[in-house]
Amino acid sequence: MTTRAGRAASAPPSHPRGGAATASRHARSAKPERDPGAGPRSLHRTLRLIEHLARPGGGQPLSALSSDLNLPKSSLLGLLRPLCRHGYVVQTDVGYELGPSSFRLGVAITPTLSLSRIAVPEMRRLVERSGETALIAVLDRASAAAVYVEKVESPQSIRYSVALGTARPLYCSAAGRVLLAFADDEFIEAFLRRAPFPALTPQTLTRGAVLRDMLPRIRAQRLAVTVGEVSSDVAGFAAPIFDHHDRVIAALAMAAPANRTRADPAEYAALVCRAADDVSLALGHLPPAAAPDEASGHEPDAALAGRKPVRSAARRRP
Repeated sequence: MTTRAGRAASAPPSHPRGGAATASRHARSAKPERDPGAGPRSLHRTLRLIEHLARPGGGQPLSALSSDLNLPKSSLLGLLRPLCRHGYVVQTDVGYELGPSSFRLGVAITPTLSLSRIAVPEMRRLVERSGETALIAVLDRASAAAVYVEKVESPQSIRYSVALGTARPLYCSAAGRVLLAFADDEFIEAFLRRAPFPALTPQTLTRGAVLRDMLPRIRAQRLAVTVGEVSSDVAGFAAPIFDHHDRVIAALAMAAPANRTRADPAEYAALVCRAADDVSLALGHLPPAAAPDEASGHEPDAALAGRKPVRSAARRRP
């Protein structure tokens, strides 16, 4: 059998470069494939490892990491060695944990994070999935109100529409209740002392005692639902947005004509919770590893709305 080198050597003199190129191509094709561990699979495993070490709980020994990540110890060591060499992971008495290079990277990234820049893509996805308007609200402590700072409106001709900068009461809007529920105790107590609150519609919750009982459920479910309390024809769903310090910095809300949400409120609640979780994750919030997906299949507690849904609803003009 003729070797590749033999074919290249026996090429006609008038085509020496063509013969060499042919030999080179065959030589390249004969090279063994790259180690799969050095490709995208290894990158995926490395990212999983770093995210796992970033969760609360401190360092972990190799055996625990192997069990949690379902990876052989030998594969894990192959990932850990370069990370340790470059300071992204360090080995301590308790095991492996994030190192100074990881913290420097986090400090460099944090100032570039903008709530609007991160939230708007998720809000657009929420609008695509729900067909309804998505809003971001923040707490204005001075006026004790929820203020809308970002929005993506529904494409439907009949939709909920509100100007940016509009303030909504904390006691009867979905976003307001979320922001109130996750505020500090001193602020909550001072606010509840203002009760009874003004009624904006016949459905508005005005009693401070009812609102007080509602707040723990909102914190537990990470969801607030209102129907007809600010405007008689509008339903609202809201979930908290957490930052990398586990603080609630805003509420993601979805507002729609009440008659469109009445058929399947659980689906709207699930969409809002999932979108808020995605924004929080992008901001660096890592929920506990064992926490269930609260947004999936979430059934909104009817008591969160404070009132029964309105019997009839006039559609809101854009």
